[in-house]
Amino acid sequence: MARRKAGNGEPTERLLAVAGDLTRTSVKTGEMGVAAAQTIGYRTAMMAAALGNPIDLANPEFIRMGSEKVEAMVEATHAVAKGVGEAHQAWFTLVQGQLQTAMHLVTGLGQCRSPADLIELQRRALTESFEAGLHAAIYLVESAADLTHAGMTPAYRTVRANARRLARANS
Repeated sequence: MARRKAGNGEPTERLLAVAGDLTRTSVKTGEMGVAAAQTIGYRTAMMAAALGNPIDLANPEFIRMGSEKVEAMVEATHAVAKGVGEAHQAWFTLVQGQLQTAMHLVTGLGQCRSPADLIELQRRALTESFEAGLHAAIYLVESAADLTHAGMTPAYRTVRANARRLARANS
């Protein structure tokens, strides 16, 4: 997922890109679920076998079960912490645009000398607000998609690697 800045690119292109990002994330979520089920199956069988022979409880796989979760959680926390700043900036951009529009309206009211001036002020404010708001809202969605991807990726890598490794070991 690429880092994006507010206002870069056409709205339609940006929305299609973020839809693609979210689609890839959802596919990875499904893959992760399948790999987790496989890993749980292999490890449950290993634990059941170890109950009959206590020496088998020294299997490094049992230690790995805990340590890999901690490692993935630390990596995900770090990635999300970095992404939260981007999401905060996106939210701030959205709010700032709305406040600027409100201030533009308030300061412009004193310059209106006729109903036509008021209508023109409202038209300009709405146009500016729509454009800025659209780009800021897309930026917020992009940031949320990036944040989701960043938080999920460490667990995805770990779960998929476990399923592949355990499948090889048990075949």
